[in-house]
Order: sequence, then C-alpha cells, then structure tokens
Amino acid sequence: MKRLAVPFIILALSCLSLASNLPKPVANSNPHPNEAALRQEKLNALSGVQPSPAATTDCSFTFTSGINNNTLEYCVTTNGNIAELQTPIGHPLVSVEDRSEGYAICDVSNNNSRVAYSDFADFGDTGNWNSPVIVSHSATSVKIARTTSDGIWTLTQTITQMAPTASVKILMALKNNTAVSREAFLVRWADVDADDFLDNNFDGTFSSAFGWNSISSESAGPVGLLLQNLGTLQGIGSEAFGQNTFLPPNPCNPGLNFVTAPLLDTDGSLVLLYDITVPKNSSKSVTMTYKGL
Repeated sequence: MKRLAVPFIILALSCLSLASNLPKPVANSNPHPNEAALRQEKLNALSGVQPSPAATTDCSFTFTSGINNNTLEYCVTTNGNIAELQTPIGHPLVSVEDRSEGYAICDVSNNNSRVAYSDFADFGDTGNWNSPVIVSHSATSVKIARTTSDGIWTLTQTITQMAPTASVKILMALKNNTAVSREAFLVRWADVDADDFLDNNFDGTFSSAFGWNSISSESAGPVGLLLQNLGTLQGIGSEAFGQNTFLPPNPCNPGLNFVTAPLLDTDGSLVLLYDITVPKNSSKSVTMTYKGL
C-alpha cells in the first residue's frame, strides 16, 4: 500500500447546573479582539460557496443524553453530517456560524486523475452523489448510505449515540462496487468553534485530532472536541491533525493546510484521514468518535 501523500506525515434541556459546574463567564463577555473580524471572514467565505441542491445543514435526526456535565446533544442531516454537537449541552463545539462537518472520498487509484467526492454541509459538496438512503433509524442511531453518481463507491455511515461516555460513534463502511481493487483517501472533518468561540487551540496524533479552549481562557468555556479513531486498523493508514483554517480540506490533497502544531488562537478545524485499499466488490470499515474534552 502506498504511503499517504500528505506533507509532514506524523500525522435542550436547559441544564441550569452546567453554569455552576463549568468555570465559564458569560459567553463572549470578554471577546478576543479578532472575534468580529473572524466571524466576518467566515461569513464571507460562506457567501462564495455554491453547493449542489442536495447539500443541507437541516437536522433530520436529533439525539440527546446524559445529565449534568455528561450531557450530549447532536443532530444528523439526511446526508450524514453532524450539523450540531453540544457537550455539555449549552456549549456548542461544531461551528454555529456555518454548521459545517462532513466527509469525503478521494479515489487515488490513478494518481494522474484523482476523483473527489465530498459533502461538507454548509461549506458545500461536489455534487457527484446519488440521493441518500436511510437504511435504519432508532432512538439512539441512524444508518445512512450514499453511492457516488458514477456508481464506483458506496459510503454507509452508522452514527450512534454513546450515552455513558457522552460521545458520538461513527462507523464508515466504504464499498468498492467495481471489478478491480481501488485505493481511496477517506476523510472526516469538522469546523470546531468551541463554546461558539472562533479562536481555539488545535493538535493531533496518529489517531486523534482535537480543538479546545484552555482553562485560562477569559473569553469562552474551557471545553473542546476530540475526533478519534477507534479500534485496530488492518492494512489501513490513518493520521489526524488540526488545520490552520476553518475551510474543509481538499480530499485529494488533504495535508495542504497541515502545519506544525500545536496551533494556538486559530480559527481552525479537525481532520481524520484514512488511506484504504478496497478489494473488488468488497468493503472496508473504519470507526471513529466525537467526544467532548
């Protein structure tokens, strides 16, 4: 298997009790001097996005669990994006401005003609997907399948509420529908604005990427979001890192915005990247989690 082509590879409840348990001032009571400019920059970027009619940030499935500081609320779009995520409830972790979280495939079987398929919610999609199919839905999980419009790939996501750990588990099964073996990058991405505060800190490891506010923050609650691979990977490469931008990665050049970490006071985002070779007419799966810090 080829090595990843990424530079520098190391790569609702009101819950009133939360306010007393978290050392947090009133939201943005002492905002960072760049906060207004950062919000405008993000809005300007969003105004230039032209997603396909299939892209959405609407919540189709909402899940809530836990008590006190172990509360979790998140919602899933019909396309399989996590449009909102709060833990503890009242402390949003996925960007409120753009509700942007999503996934991508890059078919790298032919290096000279790589093909990208992505859906990053408010930051748009590549438009080369068929309509999603809701395979199943329960009080704690939803399973959504999408096939690329060329019929080559089917991505099936099973998104499950993990109440005891206040986390979200995502199983992504990638099926190769062709009669030849194919290699792909599989990407999960989230625009993190911890506690609805745009300047956060970011870092990553082989299996985990995380964005957070420090306990010493004067502007927002000391909360954050962890995006982590779960389980042993058999013949699959993985890397996780923070980006120095709130924009989604290029699925076929996912390390473009990787810089030396840790990133401090940055309006950044998280990337979890897999390099997968899928045999003909077969599928391979990876499992990851979103969890509050």
